[in-house]
Amino acid sequence: MALLAYAVVVGRRQPWHGYFDLTVYRGAARWWLGGRQLYSFVRPHTVAFGFTYPPFALLCLLPVALVPLTAAAAGLTALSALLVLVTTAWLVVPLADRHGWSRWSAVAVAVPLVLAMEPVRETLGWGQVNLILVALVLADVRALSRGSRWAGVGIGLATAIKLTPGLFVVYLALSGRVRAAATAAATFAAATLLAWLVDPSASARFWTDGLWQVTRVGRPDRTENQSLFGALTRLVEPAPPDRRLWFVLAGVVLAVGMGRAVQAARRGDELTGVTLTGVVSCLVSPISWNHHLYWVVPATVVLVDVAAGVPLHPTAPAWLRERPRAVARAAGAAATTLVAAFGGSLIWLFARPQGARANGGVLGVLGENAYVLIMIALVLLLPVRELSGAAPSSARSSARARPAGSSPR
Repeated sequence: MALLAYAVVVGRRQPWHGYFDLTVYRGAARWWLGGRQLYSFVRPHTVAFGFTYPPFALLCLLPVALVPLTAAAAGLTALSALLVLVTTAWLVVPLADRHGWSRWSAVAVAVPLVLAMEPVRETLGWGQVNLILVALVLADVRALSRGSRWAGVGIGLATAIKLTPGLFVVYLALSGRVRAAATAAATFAAATLLAWLVDPSASARFWTDGLWQVTRVGRPDRTENQSLFGALTRLVEPAPPDRRLWFVLAGVVLAVGMGRAVQAARRGDELTGVTLTGVVSCLVSPISWNHHLYWVVPATVVLVDVAAGVPLHPTAPAWLRERPRAVARAAGAAATTLVAAFGGSLIWLFARPQGARANGGVLGVLGENAYVLIMIALVLLLPVRELSGAAPSSARSSARARPAGSSPR
């Protein structure tokens, strides 16, 4: 199936993009090392593509400026591929144990499918850092499950590198993990302060001006932008979108999605809670490129778990809990849909030139915004599971922390 997905995508849209984003990171770092202002950098042969991450991200990316581009690309690709293996194993091994499957077989099947899904494939092709951020967040999920005192450090670092993971700090706080939320906030503050001490002018420019220059990363109406704002922009172009309407839509998604995420955490289903938080962050951010949508991967894992027989939480509606076979079939169909849509790059069947009206009328509009619609469906419908032996988040947060050596890192 993974090979078929690759064949379909390569025939319609090349999965490799010349490590474009990596060349932006590398060019900005070399520009800065030459004594120039970081946020005045623009990638050669473009008119607007510059460095858009917080200054701390530059410090983390300095190694790519110190080696040839080929070595930087090889190193980032190897690291990202390794993280795909590690994070996929973290996600699927618990399923294998619950259902009596071979761990090795489960990972061997899952890794190619994950690599074939568009967010992961595009991250590798663009030379993006998304998989590193995902690994930091998921490492904190494991740290939380083990009662580690270091839980929150990964999310704090991810937020200092790229601001959107900051919603996970809110998730921790709302779900009762106040210590982990405080650790994440303190880590973010320390990393940001370090960057400020290294280059005060760059930090001042980012936090007062660069943070708000959304168009520096590309036009929001591009098909790749699968956020609520991107969908709204495409629907009303060439007129500008009504930002009041966007605020209302984003606010509703934020309230509903985070409410469900917190409920999932409190009911012992951490993976569903984290997944919902990640999906919400993609929807409410003004720019969410297709390679940002990694959270459909753990959503698929949750759905496969339910399809394999894990029951819904007792708080689910009775009419659903009384129909476990129908729920399992629906979850299996939903998981298959996610793999097919993101493995086959569904939106590119309906893509049109920038500024042009959507092709195919209503079907074209729905198709080009398919990932947005899928993520909205996940916010509303992703199931909360009954995981025997899983303590609710409030119990975990009050449990005595294990020794630091128990941390997975």
